[in-house]
Amino acid sequence: MIDASTKFIALIGDPIEHSMTPVIQNAALEALGLNVRNIAFRVRREEFKEAVYGAKALGILGLMVTIPHKESAAKIADELDWLASLTGSANLLHFCDDRIKGYNTDGYGASQSLKNAGVDVVGKKVAIIGAGGAGRCLCFQMLLDGADCVHVFNRTYEKALQLTEEVMQKLSHANVHAHQLNVEELRKVLSEVDILINATSVGMHPNENDTPVPKDCLHRHLVVFDIVYNPLETRLLREATDVGAMTVNGVDMLVYTNVKAVEICVGVQPSFELMKQRCLQELRKRALRST
Repeated sequence: MIDASTKFIALIGDPIEHSMTPVIQNAALEALGLNVRNIAFRVRREEFKEAVYGAKALGILGLMVTIPHKESAAKIADELDWLASLTGSANLLHFCDDRIKGYNTDGYGASQSLKNAGVDVVGKKVAIIGAGGAGRCLCFQMLLDGADCVHVFNRTYEKALQLTEEVMQKLSHANVHAHQLNVEELRKVLSEVDILINATSVGMHPNENDTPVPKDCLHRHLVVFDIVYNPLETRLLREATDVGAMTVNGVDMLVYTNVKAVEICVGVQPSFELMKQRCLQELRKRALRST
């Protein structure tokens, strides 16, 4: 029950109606017995600055930040964690000691998701589809986790090239390569890599029949990680399973991202298993509503 002493973590973005964050964070906060709740607010681009300082003035513990505000969040923060600084993108603003600290917990979520699946990135060759915000975050994270090299694919080659050049400037040891997203390049590179990551929204509900990678480019020696979590099994993952590849969906990344955010905001680590269970329940409920 919300009362006069309830503290809040807020989610801001535009749109926010689809977000799982309030559902899974509130399950964790209730289980911890804390008088803290997560609430969501639609905030337009032009309202972002006022929303952040207003939240700070209201005593909100922190802001979970989603599209289109992650880059603005990094700019407004007084200090940034390492990944947020490298990527220029933050998905959490924590109000602490009259300062705003920005974090990028998406990278932690991806890293822990792969570890949870038994996938060791160290020394591996990784291909990432997408050079947008998620692709940028995952490119840096995979290199920080010890990947031997990262290949970045994007429909617009110049965007992939811009990302790889930026990575090489910030991480002098980085072995990164840019590629145009086409069948010929995919077939050539995927035959040589260990891990394939879809860091785009291709295949997300309601466009479940779409895939970023043709089936004949996949093979059984790949680990295929799709950050999409709705549906739980995208066409990419289904076709990867068909050829004998190991697959990882986006649920654990989503949950671990929120586990870390709650821990930062309230100082207590919530239960990953409980949050995942609640996440899966909500996804199944939404799937039934959409049929």
